[in-house]
This record gives sequence, structure tokens and C-alpha cells, in this order.
Amino acid sequence: MKAIFPVVAIALALAVPAMAQTLQWPNVEPDTPLRPLDSAYDLRGWEAVGRLDTGSGFCTATLIAPDLVLTAAHCLFDGPEDSATRRPDAALSFNAGLRNGYAVAQRGIRRSILHPDYTYGSPDDLHRIRTDIALLQLDHTIPEQTVRPIATRGSVGPGDIVQVVSYGAEREEYASLEDDCEVLAEDPGVLVLSCSVVQGSSGSPVMVDRDGQMNVVSVVSALADWGDEPVALSAELQGELVVLLDLLDRSNAQFVRSLPQVRTLSGSNDGRESSGARFLRP
Repeated sequence: MKAIFPVVAIALALAVPAMAQTLQWPNVEPDTPLRPLDSAYDLRGWEAVGRLDTGSGFCTATLIAPDLVLTAAHCLFDGPEDSATRRPDAALSFNAGLRNGYAVAQRGIRRSILHPDYTYGSPDDLHRIRTDIALLQLDHTIPEQTVRPIATRGSVGPGDIVQVVSYGAEREEYASLEDDCEVLAEDPGVLVLSCSVVQGSSGSPVMVDRDGQMNVVSVVSALADWGDEPVALSAELQGELVVLLDLLDRSNAQFVRSLPQVRTLSGSNDGRESSGARFLRP
């Protein structure tokens, strides 16, 4: 199965010179090892992260409410940027906690909502990353006793340590955890991370531990080469997720969700794409 990984090229230093000047690498090995979640024990508490199969490829996605999944908007498009088509919702499926061919829960997609300012193939790459967020409504809810959604609260900044759970090329049959990833820099709405992301990692949740509970604060969008070092770029949720939830409420009368219901999506989790940078969408 093909991992989704479109290619973009931008001159990042010209777009965010302050970020380029302040970027410093943490004192960690450049190839931070990922911990495979390939046993039931290791997966415990991370079942809300799943593989989003698109018919011709896959991304990573996260259950944030019993019937809502969060991922990257570009995962819903197929083909080159100048002629891409939107993948039909019927072609998508979410496999929560997929591990070696077995998913804790599998659901189809009833409908998908993209950030209203997102344009696939937009020449403004930082804006595209900033709005690279999508919500998918499942065709049937996943009971919380089966999979507990992960909360979507809070924010992070440079110096904070975050965790990323992702699927990817050559590890598409199970998720992997990186639990010592640093926020290196921030542009409005975009985080620069030291995380190891690859093809298929698009849509992965960037999470922070607050008072013993994991919270999704951002969604992996792109991989960049900054000088000789790789960085991951992610779209921050703060402010943008509310826009998507409002669209979800208003998009179709037969699927209307009241605001109090929408705001319950912060469920607990007790288990627990340099100057002249070359961007790749993971």
C-alpha cells in the first residue's frame, strides 16, 4: 500500500527569517529511535491512533470523539497538485489501533470536512501547512469502552517536549511512538519539530502530556530538510479546530451536532512534511 507523500519545494528562510535565525537543535541523537507499538501491551492507551486507508494509500489519523477522526487535509486528495482530485468519502476507512492486520475498531467515513482556507496545491506553502487539517465523521460511533478518544486541548511552544504516534512506510502494519521529540521553533499556526516522520505519517497526532493526560495539540503535515537536518512541520489546532467543528455543525441539517456535544471531544486517555528548504509531505 502506498504511503501518501506529495512533494513541495519552498524557500523557508525567506518566509520566516526569524524562525531560521532561532532554530537550534536539541542535544539528542539525530535518528531518534521509534518504539514500535506492535504488541497489545505496547499499544495500550494508544488505540485511538489509527491508519487511515484511502484506497490508493494511507495516512495516520486520531479518534478525538466517538464519531470524529482528525487527520491532515492533504490526505484526502489524490494525484499531482495541478490535477489532483478529492478522494470520495466512501473510499476512506479508519482502522483504530491497527496492529499486524488487526484493528481494535474499523469504520467507514460518513463525510469529511476540510479547513475552509486549505487549498491543495497552493503556492503559499506555510499557509497550506497551517490549514492542513481535516475532520472525518465516522459512519458509526466507536464506543468509549472500546477506544477512548484522545483530548484536543492546550498548546506548546519552543523547547516543549511532545510525543508523536504514527504509521509510516515500512512500518505500516503497526504504529510507532516517539516520546522525546522537541518543538524547535514556531511560526503562527506552524510548529517545527525534531520528530522522525516518514511517508504515511501525515495526519499523525502531536501530543503533550498535561497532568498525566495526553492532549493532541497539532497534526503532522510535512517533512522539511533544514540545511542538513530533517524537521517535521505540523499544523497547530488551537483556534483552527473550532473552525472545523463549526463547519461540521452547519454543513448538513441531518448531521447537525449541538455545541455542547461537540465540546465533549476532549475525552481522557488514561493508558495510558534551511534556507531553500525542500519539503516533503509525509
